[in-house]
Amino acid sequence: MAETDILGPAVVEAVDIHHHYGEGPQRVDVLFDINMQVREGELVIVTGPSGSGKTTLLTILGTMRKPSEGKLQLLGADTTGLVGAELDALRNRIRFLFQKRNLLSSLTAIQNVIAGVSTTPLADPDWDEARARHLLGMLGLGDKAEAWPDELSGGQQQRVAIARVLIGLPDLIIADEPTSALDRVSGRIVVDQLKDLAMRAKCAVVLSTHDERIFDVASRRLHIEDGRCFEVPIHYH
Repeated sequence: MAETDILGPAVVEAVDIHHHYGEGPQRVDVLFDINMQVREGELVIVTGPSGSGKTTLLTILGTMRKPSEGKLQLLGADTTGLVGAELDALRNRIRFLFQKRNLLSSLTAIQNVIAGVSTTPLADPDWDEARARHLLGMLGLGDKAEAWPDELSGGQQQRVAIARVLIGLPDLIIADEPTSALDRVSGRIVVDQLKDLAMRAKCAVVLSTHDERIFDVASRRLHIEDGRCFEVPIHYH
């Protein structure tokens, strides 16, 4: 059975997205006519040179900024007019994973993971700790739960950051260069776990990267060049 046969409904639907900064003589256009769809179960990689618009696109998909033109639908909701509590509720279903792990140095690994849900209305301390330990075990860090961030390698810290993302059971994960500072083995573990989550938890992952070593993990690859987006084939090893 092909992967496309088991995918769920669209999580992301972008239609004719255009974005610019500034106005008048200072206007700079960065995205042109972006059309894309990402479905439940997919890990879509976004590539492109520095300055091509990748980060701008990710921040739009994550509702951190509104597009200048076009329509963005996330999780079945048209984001155009969303404000206040409605927008916050949508954002609570999205998680971000960055190149910088942003772990709190004053918290242990497991406490950093639990921090991913500790402020949500559904937080349950007992359940959260059990799930945090389970996630750390899945990521090969079962014996590092009580370790401090500065006692962990860069790859281990990034896996803790992944567990912090996963514990919130997100519907959409947006990852910006999550493997760029990792070695080949650690980077592979990171993207394999993200792909496994997408398939098993029926969420969608949009991941920007320059790391050619992980292209073959993707369901699809979208390339941005000079603000325009097009799909390119993935060459599997």
